[in-house]
Amino acid sequence: MVFSKCLTAEDFNPEVIMNSGQVFRMKKETKGADGIPDTYCACSGDNDVYFYLNKDADTWEFVCEENQWKFWQNYFDFETDYVAYNNIIRKSDDGFLKDALKDSFGMRILRQDLWEVFISYVISQNNNIPKIKKSIQTLCDRYSDGIHFPKPEVLACIPEQELMDGTALGYRADYIIGISKRILEGSLDIEKISKLPYEEAYNELLKIKGVGPKVANCIMLYGFHFMESYPIDTWMKKIISEDYSSYSKDSYLKYISETYPGFQGYVQQLQFYHKRKK
Repeated sequence: MVFSKCLTAEDFNPEVIMNSGQVFRMKKETKGADGIPDTYCACSGDNDVYFYLNKDADTWEFVCEENQWKFWQNYFDFETDYVAYNNIIRKSDDGFLKDALKDSFGMRILRQDLWEVFISYVISQNNNIPKIKKSIQTLCDRYSDGIHFPKPEVLACIPEQELMDGTALGYRADYIIGISKRILEGSLDIEKISKLPYEEAYNELLKIKGVGPKVANCIMLYGFHFMESYPIDTWMKKIISEDYSSYSKDSYLKYISETYPGFQGYVQQLQFYHKRKK
C-alpha cells in the first residue's frame, strides 16, 4: 500500500539520514530522471519500505505492507518535532553547530529494529561504514533472504570459522555467536534492557561480551532511542579537538549536556554528518 506524509525539507531528508552513520540499510534504490523522482528503500528487521517525494502532491509516499506502516512511522520518529530542536540550535552561539544544522537539514534519529541495530553496532567496532554495510549485507544474503536481517536462532548455530569466512567480521564473529546464543538461552533480553533507566541500561550493555562504551552509546541512541546519548568515535574526537579546542573532553560533554538537554544525540548526528561532508 501507499501511505502519504507531508514533510518539509527541514522535517525529512533521506540523503542526510542515510549518510549520517546511524543506519546501514537505507539507500537510494533508483536515481530519478525525466520527472521520475529518486526512490529510496530501507530494511529493518522483518520490515522493508520504498519511498519517494511526490512533487506534484508535495508529499512523501511510502510503499509498504499495511501492517508495517505503524513500524515505519515509529522508525522515522515522525512523532518528534525536530524543528523545535533546530530552533534552539539557531538561537545558540555555537557557530560550528549552526553550520552543521544548515548542512544537515532533514536529519532524524531513527528507531531501528533492536536486534538488527544491536548486531550492526557490534560489527561497527574498529570498522568503517562501507565495510560494515558489506558485512551486514553478506549476513542477510547468506543467512536470510537477502533483504531481512538473520534471526538469532540462525546466527547462534553457525560455526565461528564459517561466520568469519568472507564476511570481514574477524573477531566480531565470536561476539555475534555468543550474543545470539544468550538470546536463545534467555540470559539476554535486549527489549528488557531498552526499557531500563538510562544509566542502568548503559551499564547492562557494558556487561555483554563485545560491547564497549562506544558500541553501547550507539545502541542506546540508535536502538533504544535515548536521545541524551552522545557516542564518541574517531570523528567526534576530531571535532572536539579541532572545532571545540578550548574545551577538554569532559568540559565539552558537560557543555553539550547543559546546553542541549534531551537531544544531545541529535546534536551529535548533525556534527558528525557535517564534519564528514567537509
